[in-house]
Amino acid sequence: MPEVVSSQLTPPQQEAFRKAKDALSRQNHDYILMLLPPVLEAAPGFLEGRKLLRAAQLSKAKSASKIEKGMASVKIAPMVMQAKSAAGKSLGSGLAKLEEALSIDPQSPQANGALAELALANDLPGTAIFAHETIRAARPQDTQNLHGLARALIAAKQMTKARDVYQTIMEINPTDGEALKGMKDCSAMSASQEGGWEKSTDFRDSLRNKDEALALESASKVVKSAEALADQLARLHAQFEAEPQNVTLARQIAELCEQQGALEHALQWFQFAHELAQKTDPNLEKAVFRLRLSLLDSELEQARAAGSDANTVAEIAGRKKGLVLEGARERVTRYPNDLQYRFELGEALIDSGFDKEAVPELQQALRQPSVRHRALNLLGLSYHKRRMLDLAAKQYALAASEIVAMDNVKKDAIYNLGIVLDEMGKKSEALEEFKKIYEIDSQFRDVADRVESAYQQTT
Repeated sequence: MPEVVSSQLTPPQQEAFRKAKDALSRQNHDYILMLLPPVLEAAPGFLEGRKLLRAAQLSKAKSASKIEKGMASVKIAPMVMQAKSAAGKSLGSGLAKLEEALSIDPQSPQANGALAELALANDLPGTAIFAHETIRAARPQDTQNLHGLARALIAAKQMTKARDVYQTIMEINPTDGEALKGMKDCSAMSASQEGGWEKSTDFRDSLRNKDEALALESASKVVKSAEALADQLARLHAQFEAEPQNVTLARQIAELCEQQGALEHALQWFQFAHELAQKTDPNLEKAVFRLRLSLLDSELEQARAAGSDANTVAEIAGRKKGLVLEGARERVTRYPNDLQYRFELGEALIDSGFDKEAVPELQQALRQPSVRHRALNLLGLSYHKRRMLDLAAKQYALAASEIVAMDNVKKDAIYNLGIVLDEMGKKSEALEEFKKIYEIDSQFRDVADRVESAYQQTT
């Protein structure tokens, strides 16, 4: 997926970007945070837009309280895991989740590191470089980040800059052998780009250096083999037998079990680590919840694949909904001022059939720009399901009017508005809403049938 410039965006996306640039000059950061995320979700390679969004996030983050800054990493950790999972299905959705995390802390090493990792894996080296440079601005001595930056620069074929980064690492840590090797390799690659291979007195050395540099570039994309994971797990188990109260070792074993796909073992080790930490580590608590959810997803998938009866599938799905709702309630109880958690609770309540109880949670979530439009849609759904059709129509219309790009959230809002208007007997108004989607995406749900059948009735 190549990176794109503004001229490659759709006209509505270009208009949103123009408005965002104007808003930055007026220091209207909330408006930028509302305008750009949908554009970036639809065009994840739009680096200029991501840089503009980050500038707004950084400016707004300056006003965060000490308490908010202290809790940032706790909030961001589960969001990063969700982002990585979502990116497997849609890169745009995964990166959108990371931007929500970066709205909390734009210089978060965890969120920026995940952004760099996903960008590099999807042929967006410029975005990866930007993510690593963002970390570097806050943590100039972080050699692990500098190694990542060098790899991203190599992927972008910016060998001279990569060499300079490796040199910086050597200045921080003169014993870093990987940096020394990288510096030499990048020097050789830089010579290649300038035609230096032909000038080399020993072309075999040049070719060897070139191969090593290419290997270094690809190394960042190689996932540990099953054998390497097994060896590492064996070493960690041996260490843990000698230090049975070591929380860090228990966590590392859990993480490796998860990488292996042994989710039940991973859950047991995360639970054990959580107990060792006396249940005071929120990241371990989140890991336990995430693994419980993953196991239910696996159980549900297996039941469907095995052709289980509807009652069995419904029972497993019900347990999953219950777990999601339980987790959402706990997070809101612990962090009542976190509007993202309010939205997640409202979403879980509606999914579990508690439509009325969801309303106050979603109304509070409207103040969070990153989820405002989805919250409006869910509010409309809550009213809709309880036959409060005029209120439902108002929420759907508001969501549709505020979203610039015709993304899936806007399509949902317009479609739902059309359904409500149809149920209110406003057939012609409903048809006009369906036609807005039909002109852009005739394959969306059943809009083609609705629009085309309406024309057939008039002939």
